[in-house]
Amino acid sequence: MSLSRPSFLLDLLEPASQAIHWGFQELHTQTGLPWYLTIPLGATVIRTCWLPIQYLTQRARRPRETAMQLTSAWRNAYQETARIKFPQGREADAKKAEAWVVEQLKARRKAIQEHNKYLPSWVEPVLAVSFIPLWVLSMNCVRRMAGDERDIVSLIYGFFGRATSNIDTQLGHIEPGFDTESLFWIPSLVSGDPLYILPMAYGTLSTFSVWLRVKDALRRPSPAMADPKRERWALFSKTLSYGLLAMPAFFTFAIIRTDMATALVLYLITITGTQLVQRPLLARLLGTNKRMPPLRARMAKLKGEK
Repeated sequence: MSLSRPSFLLDLLEPASQAIHWGFQELHTQTGLPWYLTIPLGATVIRTCWLPIQYLTQRARRPRETAMQLTSAWRNAYQETARIKFPQGREADAKKAEAWVVEQLKARRKAIQEHNKYLPSWVEPVLAVSFIPLWVLSMNCVRRMAGDERDIVSLIYGFFGRATSNIDTQLGHIEPGFDTESLFWIPSLVSGDPLYILPMAYGTLSTFSVWLRVKDALRRPSPAMADPKRERWALFSKTLSYGLLAMPAFFTFAIIRTDMATALVLYLITITGTQLVQRPLLARLLGTNKRMPPLRARMAKLKGEK
């Protein structure tokens, strides 16, 4: 079997890359803006095109957040009730109490889901990462226009055994305007930032964006030991959150180390900044779920107590 046989995924890359390149060229021609403004404008348009997906992501998250808040409130109520049912305070009684709480919560979650329908938990991550293919293709298009052939698309073609020399001109052409336009202290858009101001700005925006995503997972208290499944998931979620929080620093170092073209850094800054603006706007449009106050169980009076 030959590795160079046509692939459906690879056949989609060429027209998609050409369409993105044509879009940048048309935006530059129609607006008459210099390239250092056309690139941010194009990145904003690309990110805005994915706004309906972000809207669906927020809509899918809201009912699940409501269910989580209800479950957390019921857990507090069940824990207080468990103190009455198992008052001895021994270790064995504590384990029985927590097992009883877990059992009650399972029934409560089922009842909540029957009256508050929401999508499975895997839907939101899938919607959230659905922008990545478009982000990669558009980023590679800007990279090609800056004359840099170190892109992911060529790596994919090479992995499947296709020669990249025949597709270089199809995946994007070098834009002469990138080499002739300067941006303040930067001599051209194909050169890197000698003062590292733009890479550091991208790193700061990216770190802040990731922090807004993972801060709830990092602040969430660890579940009880009696529920090992939830404990493992919480540990994985926190570990993943710390890993994601470290990614912007790694990418910032890579940008500086490889002397990445200013045109591409401008694209990355705009994509991240547009996302930071769109996120609160969607939250304001859909509203936010207010945290429910913890439920309090009515404590039984001791014998002889009035």
